[in-house]
Amino acid sequence: MSKSGKAFDFAIFSRLYKRGKPYRMPFFMTLALVILLACVVWVRPEQMRTILDVAVPAGDYQQVIQISIWFVTFLLGEAIIQYIQAQLANRVAQSITYDLRSEIYAHVIKFRLSYFDKTPVGQVVTRVISDVDGIADVFSAGLLDIFRDILKLIFIVGFMFWLDWKMTLMVLLPIPILFYATRLFQQAVKKSFNDVRNQVARINVFIQEHVSGMNIIQIFNREAQEKQRFNTINQQHRDAHIRGIWAYSIFFPVVELLSAASVSLMIWWGLRESLNDQMTPGMLLEFSTFITMMYRPIRQMADNFNVLQMGVVNAERVFSLLDTHAEQADEGKVDAATLEGKITLRDVWFEYIEGQPVLQGIDLDISPGETVAFVGATGAGKSSIALMLNRSYDHTSGSISIDGIDIRSLSLASLRKHVVMVNQDVFLFNDSILNNITLHDPSITREQVIEASKEVGAHAFIEKLPGGYDYNVRERGGMLSVGQRQLISFVRAFVRNPEILVLDEATSSVDTESEQLIQYATKKITRGRTSIVIAHRLSTIQSADKIVVIHQGNIAQQGSHQQLLQEEGIYKRLFELQFQ
Repeated sequence: MSKSGKAFDFAIFSRLYKRGKPYRMPFFMTLALVILLACVVWVRPEQMRTILDVAVPAGDYQQVIQISIWFVTFLLGEAIIQYIQAQLANRVAQSITYDLRSEIYAHVIKFRLSYFDKTPVGQVVTRVISDVDGIADVFSAGLLDIFRDILKLIFIVGFMFWLDWKMTLMVLLPIPILFYATRLFQQAVKKSFNDVRNQVARINVFIQEHVSGMNIIQIFNREAQEKQRFNTINQQHRDAHIRGIWAYSIFFPVVELLSAASVSLMIWWGLRESLNDQMTPGMLLEFSTFITMMYRPIRQMADNFNVLQMGVVNAERVFSLLDTHAEQADEGKVDAATLEGKITLRDVWFEYIEGQPVLQGIDLDISPGETVAFVGATGAGKSSIALMLNRSYDHTSGSISIDGIDIRSLSLASLRKHVVMVNQDVFLFNDSILNNITLHDPSITREQVIEASKEVGAHAFIEKLPGGYDYNVRERGGMLSVGQRQLISFVRAFVRNPEILVLDEATSSVDTESEQLIQYATKKITRGRTSIVIAHRLSTIQSADKIVVIHQGNIAQQGSHQQLLQEEGIYKRLFELQFQ
């Protein structure tokens, strides 16, 4: 979606209106209160004129007291109505943004992994949080406040003409200048709003990325350089805000100056008319009050118009994300209750970048219950095969089937229930060990988790932690060692009892002691199920039923450990490099 930057983009408002339909009743109630407040804007000045021109000259102090009581009562009633209107407006705004934020998250969570490979996390976070919050202002302030201010102006100017049309025309002489100044103000801040949103996204991306990679910054002593880079981005963020503030700093004094000009014209005309006994003190006070009340909504309207404009910019960004069709295709209709685990790949090609194939015509058969190891150089395509099995990425051409069923015919939920993957880079959430294993699945009990942990060999270290299975591992599992995180990921996979298990470089980043624990856990969780083990350390896969050597996107060799050692090929050279 193109960024129009228009304040009144009807296509955007139409989409926002559709999301407000469930809350039409409270919205229209809020609108009715806004109209009511605008309709009675003339009451207070008229009461003050009545006191000065009627009650005081007549010496009717009883009437003065009655009008004063009515004046205070009216103020209280107006304040109560304003409170109710603000509560209703904000409730509608927050309800709409709640729905919209839920819709965005539900949309984004279905995206293919390739989308997140290309899109900074901070940018998505900005869309889901900051931009959606900006949309709330459209409903809580922007639209309703502009409508209220326009109505107030209509009633104020209309009542002023009714009182004295000549003085009203005199008072309104500076208004064309004000409208011109308002137009210039809107043009000045429009670009700054877009700049601000872009800089907010940039600074979010930078902070998210650098906080996550803080260990690299410190290890390589790059604190000073990264601080300078942040200062540059932060300065651009500041300058974008200052450009908007500069426009405000010019506009508001101009409004005050023109307001003073209207008051001066009123006084001059009022003194002139008073000589002819056509102007009373009460009317002068009333006109003075009306001038103040007239300029206030004009000033607020310019501000609210910019809030509305910012909301449109935010909505454009949010709808652009919603219009992004990066969902993982889920056209499969088959929901398999159980699978044996027979995997067949026929002429499978795969590419991350169009025209640059990673896998080229792979043909492979894996029998049910068989443990197959993939070995080869980094970038050969080992992990790509694993990622295609649960459709984290889709193969470009060819076919992949499980038990004779094309994996694209299986629903994603069914496929990923039966095919579970343990990644090399274990991700743990800022939550308890129990919740990181169950992922809040109510069908998995604590007893099942404990039993699985004992089977895998993780129970011993978990029960020593403060709180045991309720121990919070903090963000990304930072309170645990690499080996401990890996064992927890094994339990997470084992407790789901999948028919097909994929272990991607499970021992590549652990020490020797942890490797022994993980090798024990590997034997436990691969027993009785089809297993694919991707490894660089050949010592961990010598007992595999079949070893497949991947080289430059092709299968170079396959067979058992002993068979491959009998051949002069890549596997034997890798073995000799590691052990001899």
